[in-house]
Amino acid sequence: MAAANSDPFAMPNPQSMLGMDPSQMNETFRAMTQKSMEQSKEAYGRMKAAADEATKALETTMESAHQGSLQLSKKAIDAMRTNAELGFAHLDSMMSAKSFAEVIEMQTAYVRKQVEMATDQAKEMQSLSQSVAKDMMKPGREAFQKATKS
Repeated sequence: MAAANSDPFAMPNPQSMLGMDPSQMNETFRAMTQKSMEQSKEAYGRMKAAADEATKALETTMESAHQGSLQLSKKAIDAMRTNAELGFAHLDSMMSAKSFAEVIEMQTAYVRKQVEMATDQAKEMQSLSQSVAKDMMKPGREAFQKATKS
């Protein structure tokens, strides 16, 4: 009276309990894996493109910073050269002064000219600094705008 499969502790086949064909489960699993791989590849592609854009923006920003730094340095050196030349010219002209009143007059004119020139130089440096800062921020701003649109 013993049945062929009478082991009360034998585990039933899970697929047969759910009424599923094992070959269908394999195909379903394969399809899910394939779809997951495709989605992963797409996500990786988007991340790589975003990283490439960020790298390009950073490189452009760094190049702008370098060029801006060079411009500011050149402007500062030109200002120092001009100030030194005017200082030496002033000392030279002071040597030809005939009276103390003439020395005071020359010194007053020199100081006035130095103040005006320093003001102009400061305005030029400020304008150039703003331009450099704007140029430096442009690649990052464009990358951010592009990222927010997509």
